Amino acid sequence: MDVDVRSEYSGEIFDLWDTYKKVVVEDLMFHAALSQEVECALRARFQGADFSLLDLGCGDAHVFAPILRRIPPARYKGVDLSDTALALAAENLKSLPCPVQLAHSDMLSALSGETTHDVIHSSFVLHHLATQEKAEFFRRASRALAPGGLLLLVDTMREEDETREDYLRHYFDWIEKDWAGLSRAEKDAVYEHISTSDFPEPLSLLERQAREAGLKRLAGDVPHRWHHLMRFERV
Repeated sequence: MDVDVRSEYSGEIFDLWDTYKKVVVEDLMFHAALSQEVECALRARFQGADFSLLDLGCGDAHVFAPILRRIPPARYKGVDLSDTALALAAENLKSLPCPVQLAHSDMLSALSGETTHDVIHSSFVLHHLATQEKAEFFRRASRALAPGGLLLLVDTMREEDETREDYLRHYFDWIEKDWAGLSRAEKDAVYEHISTSDFPEPLSLLERQAREAGLKRLAGDVPHRWHHLMRFERV
């Protein structure tokens, strides 16, 4: 396993490590249902076939690793800006029966090379980019997909009639009401992170950006409140 990490740290949600684990373990953001949809998409396209996978913002790979053990890629590369996450990902992915490479990188830089991938996967990362950076993400992802390749994008998205301010208010109201497992201090830390780092777009805008980049959205999106899996392939 090739692990390339550096000492600098991004300040991402892994700064709130115990809180992050609660969000995932208690399934507060529908990780279980969305992961099941990701697995179904991989099975439908690549069951029994060799495929390479680039995981953008792989985090600790805690949620994705069991899926990859059931549908192992021929090659896996995960990138993240958190050294904490990458160290944990190395442990969680060590049982995969394929070469695993982990690297310290942002998602746009990871798409800037000449290598192509059969699957590009990203979970709850794109919303950190500005609108024009998201368009650049789709352009680079389109170039980085091999023929017949699949882009699997899990993320938060605003409702079509929501401004970002509306979204934040509605999302925080939901957290306040439904995230009972978090303390007052943990909720306040989550609010601070989301307020400063999250810039979700309406699904229609992301679909337009993807289409302009040469990607076709596949049917089958099932929203879980503001949380979606979008699937794309190269046109």
